[in-house]
Amino acid sequence: MLRVKFLLLIIICSSALHAQNFRKSLKRGDHYLNINNYSKAIRYYKEALKYKPGNAEATYGLGLSYLFDFKNDGALKELTLVWQLNPDIGNNIEYYLGLAHQYDYNFEEAIKYYRLFGEKKNRNRYEADLQIEECLIADSLYKNPRSVVVENLGQLVNSRYHDYTPALMADGKTLYFTSNRAGSTGGLKLDDGTFYEDIYSSSLQNGQWSKPQKLDRNINGNYHDAIASVSPDGKTLFVYSEEGNGDIYFSNLQDSTWTYPQPLSNKINSIFWETSVSITADGQTLYFTSDRPGGYGGLDIYKITKGEDGEWGTAQNLGPTVNTGASEDAPMIHPDGHTLYFSSSGHDGMGGYDIYYSKLEGDEFQAPVNLGYPINTVYDDNYFVISGDLKHAYYASRKPGGSGMVDIYHVDMEAKIEVEETIQAEVEAIPLLVENTEIATEDDIEVEVELPEPEPEAKAVVTVFKGKVLDAKTGLPVGAEVKMVDNKNNSVTAQALADPQTGEFELIVPQGGNYGVSTSKRGYLFNSINFRLPEFSEYQEIDVSVLLDRAEVGTKMVLKNIFFDIGSSALRTESLGELEVIKDLLMNSPDLRVQINGHTDNVGNSVYNKLLSKKRAQSVVDYLIANGINTERLEAKGFGEEQPLVSNDDEIGGREINRRTEIEILGESQNG
Repeated sequence: MLRVKFLLLIIICSSALHAQNFRKSLKRGDHYLNINNYSKAIRYYKEALKYKPGNAEATYGLGLSYLFDFKNDGALKELTLVWQLNPDIGNNIEYYLGLAHQYDYNFEEAIKYYRLFGEKKNRNRYEADLQIEECLIADSLYKNPRSVVVENLGQLVNSRYHDYTPALMADGKTLYFTSNRAGSTGGLKLDDGTFYEDIYSSSLQNGQWSKPQKLDRNINGNYHDAIASVSPDGKTLFVYSEEGNGDIYFSNLQDSTWTYPQPLSNKINSIFWETSVSITADGQTLYFTSDRPGGYGGLDIYKITKGEDGEWGTAQNLGPTVNTGASEDAPMIHPDGHTLYFSSSGHDGMGGYDIYYSKLEGDEFQAPVNLGYPINTVYDDNYFVISGDLKHAYYASRKPGGSGMVDIYHVDMEAKIEVEETIQAEVEAIPLLVENTEIATEDDIEVEVELPEPEPEAKAVVTVFKGKVLDAKTGLPVGAEVKMVDNKNNSVTAQALADPQTGEFELIVPQGGNYGVSTSKRGYLFNSINFRLPEFSEYQEIDVSVLLDRAEVGTKMVLKNIFFDIGSSALRTESLGELEVIKDLLMNSPDLRVQINGHTDNVGNSVYNKLLSKKRAQSVVDYLIANGINTERLEAKGFGEEQPLVSNDDEIGGREINRRTEIEILGESQNG
């Protein structure tokens, strides 16, 4: 009898211990699920199920952990099991089963569970209807994929952690991104087992991305540091910081080193949450996201433009065409200045965040267009960036099959997917129209379907104008200011500072037109370049070497952006940009005295040509005097056809070159 009692006691104690261990493991699983540490939650739920196999509560927790950790096979298995064990276990079990089937691209089954979820409580119907609509859209996009190829960037760039927010220079050769991989500057965050975020860069070398390099401690500190974007010329980084409620900072590249980040204007940053930013190629307009009051819900996209004084104006919400009651994030304004890419969880999409683009026509953005499958998926797809030529894009996605939690993907936007020209289908019964008579057949037949060609997407009208600024005598780099002006309206299209160590610069020209490029540095005579682009030119790169002459007596330079009509000495309005550059030169060098020289070709009477050339030179001088330059510092001289640079035998490469206006340094002014 004592032995029996002893055995019963052991069984009771063992059972109690199992129950205690079960509750302990279940509690730990619940804890880690609540703080989003899904890998640990999975571990403890599995441990709990060892003590109580088939327990609905632990199975439900395990299924949710798999679902939120995007391990969908496990989620489907466990959630289906718990549905069979206890369909009343929670208010949302049907919703999560619908989501698991949606993640599996089984939209019919997902809709079934969403309908059950909607029937459960009245308050669920709105959410259920949204999910059902999302499944219908996803099904349509999934069945009509785009002709692009999406590939994971691979384990050299991606890690087993989060890698996201790619930021691309316009030439597509330098990629910045954010990662919370091991080895971060801030180290390990103990609450959820991840590391603090750092910013990395990789360069494209022989068609392959190099091993990522972590930016220095000026950029990466002890807490979260995330890249928001990079300016098209690669000279300014925009960085997200957790300061306040989350603000945007900027860092400039100086002497090959990134400066310590400084906050953007308080007209952009606020006491609310600002997450993403993108700047136009001319640096005059900035798009950013904020959850400040007065928006349409969640994060909205705003636009802000610099005034004539160089200060930011007032931020404007892009309105309900772009923004929704959900969230819009990660705006990327293409260098063409007219195409805005962004992510949204509120527009018609496949699930989570999808990527869209909207075209700017006049002052209004048009209805957003979904980029389609396989770029967009049923998972979160975000942070889309695209090269200036529209051939290569990069974005971050949580889709399965990557190296880690969130990975960066490359999109070949011009890939051609080979399809059979003839589609064969076995049809059991199909009506055929023969000589206006319907007949039916039950024979197997072949049906040939002609697929329409998809409408081509608009090409970006973008040119990358880049090169080096060098001292004309020594050949050494010069850290000069390079400014591009649209001669049609005399507006600054782009500007940059050449790197003083290398002389390198890069400007983005967003559209066709007549452009003047001036390169200036104190102590030098500025350089003048003119070039024209067709209105619908393709993407191209123009590489130049800009030689600057010291501002010494006798130095001359052709003013390539001074224009006159044939036979006229009246300055055309397209000349205003260059005239302002000459004025600035004289304002900044108050002791300088210059002469404006006019030249013609040999067509017509030589006396008339000399008079015309003098009048043209005088027109430039008159403009400068009218704009504050002392008349004692200016001379005008006309040479007519006396000093040709090349033969006048031909127009192209001959007479057109000889017709010119020059600036010549005479020395120092005695009367300032």
